[in-house]
Amino acid sequence: MPLQAPCDLQIHVNGQQTFFLHQKVLSRFSGKLRKIIKQEKKKTQIKNSECRGCLEKLIGGMLDQATLDDILVCGHNNIGGVYDVNLVMRLVRVFVHHDKVTISKLRKVARLIDKYLREIAPDQTLKISKFLAVAESLPDYARDSFDGVYRAIDIYLESHPILSLEERSRLCRCLNYEKLSLEACKDLAKNPRISPRIAVKALASQCSSSIPTIKDNNSQMVLYKTNKSDHHSSSAASDQQSLQEEEHEYMRLNLQKMQWRVVELEKVCRDMKGQMTKMVKTGTQTRALPRLCRSQNF
Repeated sequence: MPLQAPCDLQIHVNGQQTFFLHQKVLSRFSGKLRKIIKQEKKKTQIKNSECRGCLEKLIGGMLDQATLDDILVCGHNNIGGVYDVNLVMRLVRVFVHHDKVTISKLRKVARLIDKYLREIAPDQTLKISKFLAVAESLPDYARDSFDGVYRAIDIYLESHPILSLEERSRLCRCLNYEKLSLEACKDLAKNPRISPRIAVKALASQCSSSIPTIKDNNSQMVLYKTNKSDHHSSSAASDQQSLQEEEHEYMRLNLQKMQWRVVELEKVCRDMKGQMTKMVKTGTQTRALPRLCRSQNF
């Protein structure tokens, strides 16, 4: 009886039959098994991706009927944030390119996205790029007011206090200052977390939008006899005009104060930079550094 070659694996079946397998046989069949498993896994991934795409198209087309709880989906292993922001952006993209989109539906989705932004803003792992991607996923005309976006930005800045001045300015890129209400613009101007240059830009936009534009259409003026109702309407119009002039004057003064403030801050920064350079050279501090921020009421 010939001697059996050493085997790498013995398989006993019902205690009656024994199979001897060598390493070459094992490696050959295991390679085929790995290939088969890989192919089946790829087919499954393709099917899952197709099913997910169909579901996203179906849900995205009805996004105007969704609530905040519907789109607050947890992320996968908290990668990129607590919530699945990419899913919401895909749904918004589907909705915007849907055939039956109306301006009223867009406004409704815009209010929903503004609420979503305020909800995800405190997330410490949420990057600025993701926040901006969600805020800018809708066209500008979808929002009649950007107050909700500003409140979300304020929450994000409050939750991320270590952001640099450049990052804070970049975050305000998604704001349309002309669509901010007067109250929101005043709050922005007083907000210490907002860059002074952004505040000046917002106030300037408010001032430019509040100035009435007069167009000369070469129309002929016709005089009519006035009655009591005309007097009442003219007095109401004059009161409204005076109120607008007061608001415009208030905004102009605020803008001027902000401009002075920016100039003062730049001067203080230059002085501090010069003194820090002297301190590095001499190794001693000759006099106290100027204060960077002084209390002023805007």
